[in-house]
Amino acid sequence: MSDIEKGIIELLKEFGLSANASKAYIALLKNNPSTGYEISTRSGIPRSAIYSVLHRLEALGMINSVGESPKRYVAISPSALLEHLAHVHSDRIHQLTEALDKLDTDQEAFDFWHLHGYRNLILKMGEVINSAREKIFLSAWSREVRALENELKQAEKRGVEITLFSFCKLNREFGKTISYRLDEQELVKVWNPKIILVVDHTTTVMGSAVDKSESRAIWTQNKAITEIATNHIVLDITLAGQRLNFDPNPIVQRVMRRPDIDLDRLLRES
Repeated sequence: MSDIEKGIIELLKEFGLSANASKAYIALLKNNPSTGYEISTRSGIPRSAIYSVLHRLEALGMINSVGESPKRYVAISPSALLEHLAHVHSDRIHQLTEALDKLDTDQEAFDFWHLHGYRNLILKMGEVINSAREKIFLSAWSREVRALENELKQAEKRGVEITLFSFCKLNREFGKTISYRLDEQELVKVWNPKIILVVDHTTTVMGSAVDKSESRAIWTQNKAITEIATNHIVLDITLAGQRLNFDPNPIVQRVMRRPDIDLDRLLRES
């Protein structure tokens, strides 16, 4: 079995298919139509199990059977499968949304969400960026900026104001970008990557950006944590202004909830 086939099987399993069902569908795609015996031989699924697997695939609408003695099976095309899965899951999401809306819940209990693993972190950050309406504040290393490039591009097209801070040299800048332009490979030798994302002063994702399954981060709409995260980005920008010799105030004002506040004036008056 090729690496591509193994990857497809893992993806199909995420859509609720068993490993055997995924193997049978792939075997049938490569040899359409086929008998149950032929599918069993090519997929490695025992003959004692193959017909229950094929019956399951028929019930899901992924294959059809034709003729008798012997009965042959025909798989729907990959494009038809993608359309079928999109329709099924869209319908389920709609039903689940309606059901959850009717459920009496304490919304304040859900303003804090733990994210386990790097992949889940990137997916959640992409989701949060896609929800942005006005402003995005992002502190990230170059790897995370690359991973979120499409979402950031779309946000720019929507007219969202982006402020990006990074210690690393970036291949692409978005909105107002402040960077120390350090080499990421050298930096990671002495410092573990972390991210802070704040959207519209309401939603924050922050935590470890180590590319491992055990890395941990949080998503939250807690106002206090969002303010702390925003202030952290403000501090990084302010220190960068001092070290890189530029005026950070215009950029800081983009990030602050009250952009009319003049930090220099407040410091002088104090």
